[in-house]
Amino acid sequence: MPPRRAEPLRTVAREWWRLGAIGFGGPPTHILLLRQLCVERRGWIPAEEFEDAIAACNLLPGPSSTQLAIFCAGRVGGWPGALVGGAGFIIPGLVVIIALAALFLSSSPPGSRRAPWSGRSSCSRSWAAAASRC
Repeated sequence: MPPRRAEPLRTVAREWWRLGAIGFGGPPTHILLLRQLCVERRGWIPAEEFEDAIAACNLLPGPSSTQLAIFCAGRVGGWPGALVGGAGFIIPGLVVIIALAALFLSSSPPGSRRAPWSGRSSCSRSWAAAASRC
């Protein structure tokens, strides 16, 4: 179903970037924020259609809140809105994860963090050997 009135891509980008940046708490938080934005505050999507979209996204494999965010962005801004909204929803979290990984990998972890992992190679070999006997 095409959007009732396509919103400017700038609006979609701003709102979905904001959701991606503040949506800590996983899918329940994402769905709540999407409902508040699209149904209650802006009235872009009727409540019944939003609930149907949640049900459909829950049937699909993969991250349902991301699928719902892309669907809502598509309803608000058409196909370009789906692409822009999907990127805006995913990129903030991706940037945070990459920054944390870079921070963690920038220096050698302290000895207390290295010690538990020092035996992982021999442990992996013994699991592989045990599995090959089964």
